[in-house]
Amino acid sequence: MAEEVKKKQSNIALTALIVGAILLGAAAMSAATLALINSQNSNKKVYTASYLASEVVKKMNYENLSEISPSDISNYYDIPEGVVTDSAMFVSTRSDSYTEIACFKLKSNESEKKLTKSIDNYISAKKKTYQNVDDKAYAVVSAAKTDVHYPYVIVVISPDSDAAVSTFESIVSNTGQASA
Repeated sequence: MAEEVKKKQSNIALTALIVGAILLGAAAMSAATLALINSQNSNKKVYTASYLASEVVKKMNYENLSEISPSDISNYYDIPEGVVTDSAMFVSTRSDSYTEIACFKLKSNESEKKLTKSIDNYISAKKKTYQNVDDKAYAVVSAAKTDVHYPYVIVVISPDSDAAVSTFESIVSNTGQASA
């Protein structure tokens, strides 16, 4: 009988040890999962449209550009209400330069088509304005590029628009030396 009691006590101790090990393992795995989630969230930076546009302007060494007030961007782009949450625009202050940089932050994935349509309409109108009037301006506007890196959209009207879009991509992809 004493042997049975010892066996039961031994089984209880072994069970307690196994349950304790399971609890410690579960706690360690939970902590590791939370740490992974937090590190992924901290790697995803949130930028303002003004910051992104100004960084492109700075890194591309564009000169003589003036920032347009966000409330005045509607004088350029006809963006429906509720499509973007933030916007910024820089335009050339010189009459012989047609460079423009615009950056928008989409409100949702569904907003992208509406914004793209507004951008296409703006660029088409600019092309029509300069067609058969100013060959240099028409060439610059024809080289315009739009890039979407959700939730950000950049519009570059510049002779070197491909390079400016690459600069934008490097900033939002965290490969640039930028911080918000």
